[in-house]
Amino acid sequence: MPCSGKPVLGFICGETGSGKSTLAAALYRYIQTHFPDRKTVTYEDPVEYILGGENDLLPPHQAEIGRDVESFAAGLRSAVRRNPDIIGIGEIRDYETADAAVQAGNTGHFCIGTMHTKSPGETFARLLGLFPPEIRDSMAAATLSLVQFILVQVLVRTNDGGRQAVREYIVITDELRDTLSRQSHATWGHYIDEIIRKEKRRIRDQVLTMYQDGQH
Repeated sequence: MPCSGKPVLGFICGETGSGKSTLAAALYRYIQTHFPDRKTVTYEDPVEYILGGENDLLPPHQAEIGRDVESFAAGLRSAVRRNPDIIGIGEIRDYETADAAVQAGNTGHFCIGTMHTKSPGETFARLLGLFPPEIRDSMAAATLSLVQFILVQVLVRTNDGGRQAVREYIVITDELRDTLSRQSHATWGHYIDEIIRKEKRRIRDQVLTMYQDGQH
């Protein structure tokens, strides 16, 4: 996706302690390794991992909220002026940040954000809920055109005392995008979660399988 040049919004979600920051950092490093000519900027609160390596062609620019920039929304606005390919958003939790993320996506950037949510459907519903009612319809349409994937992760204790990442996700294909566009955006979250439930890809389904296999 980051090499396609298409505007994209992607979400890595989960509750506090779910490992979403670690997963996001791994994704940024993957991009740096496999697409070294892509410019990455991230806005984090706080910066948890140093992303740059000695041999990086374009080391990522990492900014910390409160130290380097006032807010996530302010960071996103400044990021566009830096003309990056990839923008990492530590957390989308208010209207200003959600709006700035959509605007950044509309200008052709690959934006990755995190949210504290428990399912892909909840993520979509909560994101749209950040927009004021008077513009929610138009922002829902704009967001739907940009969102590529929503992933939710938890860390599950295993029998050996370790922890294993378990994830559920949805990829917004053109077919699914068309289906959702024909419905009220108020139904999108439930519709997405129902797809995952019917395909037995929920986190609870995977944890049950782990239990049956003696891993949990």
